[in-house]
Order: sequence, then structure tokens, then C-alpha cells
Amino acid sequence: MTYRVGRVDVPALRGVDLRVAPGEFVSVMGPSGCGKSTLLHILGGLLKPTSGRVVVDGEDLGAVSDAERTDIRRRKIGFVFQRFNLFPTLTAEGNLRLAEQIHGNSRGDESRRREVLRLLRLEGKMRHKPLELSGGEQQRVALARAIINRPAIILADEPTGNLDTENSAVVLDMLGRLNGEFGQTIVMITHNPEAAAIAGRTVEMRDGMIVREVRGRE
Repeated sequence: MTYRVGRVDVPALRGVDLRVAPGEFVSVMGPSGCGKSTLLHILGGLLKPTSGRVVVDGEDLGAVSDAERTDIRRRKIGFVFQRFNLFPTLTAEGNLRLAEQIHGNSRGDESRRREVLRLLRLEGKMRHKPLELSGGEQQRVALARAIINRPAIILADEPTGNLDTENSAVVLDMLGRLNGEFGQTIVMITHNPEAAAIAGRTVEMRDGMIVREVRGRE
């Protein structure tokens, strides 16, 4: 993956070959600017690679139209970003309802929304708007929004980067449960070795390249 800055080509990823099996939990670590977020955005179809292939569940993201790529994201992928990206005029439940509608479920599932919010310790915050929530609560709502439609794949970009220890534990516990109990595939970017340790595999990046992989808690 190469970015054009003025007249200069700046490589963001160089020769990256990453295969993630269905149901696997992979963490990605490395210093700022090493290409972690670019990799995640390419995996999720938010960026189109300048070379190479990205195949998600048998579908080549580079070989489909923008509309088809958007549909793949909608059907198969849930995103959790460090910046929560919640709609400020909607309540916590409203943000989840909107995610259901975008997925094509116009009526939604109230019991499912309540259960997800309960698991993330947000049952008393359903009617609160983002500005009425703490940063940790907003991130938990963002996670709830990402998983409400049961996506096969969850891509998380520093989901605990701005959180305290207690909120980080809630988010990581939920990601671990989604992977362990429901078999959802998770790729998570993190700077935190303790957070990375919950994954089954950790990929370390430097200068746009994968330089090391560690299985489990080795």
C-alpha cells in the first residue's frame, strides 16, 4: 500500500502477507506509523490496496465495485475505532438501532439490544446520549454497535487506547467472549501487551512490514 504525498510515493505497507483463519483472534502491535491502522482499514475494505489482494470470506475486495465492497462491510464486518464515532443526537440504544437499520433490519431486536448493553454494563445508560456518558461508556456503546448485528468479523483499532483499567477490562472481556463463545473472528490493533495477550496470535509490525508472530502467551 502506497500513499502519494505531493510528488513522492510513501509506502505504508510493504510485502505484508497476513492470513487470519475463521474464528481466530489476532492482535497487531507495533510503533506509531508502522502501518497497523492502514492494514486494518484495508482488511475492512475502507481502503483499496495499490497492489496485492485482500480476500474476505472468499470475496476479493479489490475485484468488486465500491458498492459491492460497502455491502460486504455491512454484512460481514463490525468496526470498533479508538474514536467512538457515535451519533451525538442519538441515545445509546438509538445508535444500536441505527446500526441495525443500516444492516437491513428495519425493526431491530429490542431484546438483543438490551442483552448486549447488559453484557457491557450499560443497562442503565440506554436513554443517554454520548455527551451524557463517560469515555469508557462511549467506547462500550461503540463496541455494542459493532456487534449488534453479529458480524462474522470484528476489526478493532486501539479499542482500549483511551480507557482506564476497569473499562479496558470490560471491553477486552467482551471481545474474548465473542471470540471464544461465538467464534467471531477478531483482528485488534493495540499498544498494550496485556491486551494483546488475550489473542491467540500476536503480529508485530515495523516500517510497514510484519517482522514477528507469536502464538498464544509465548
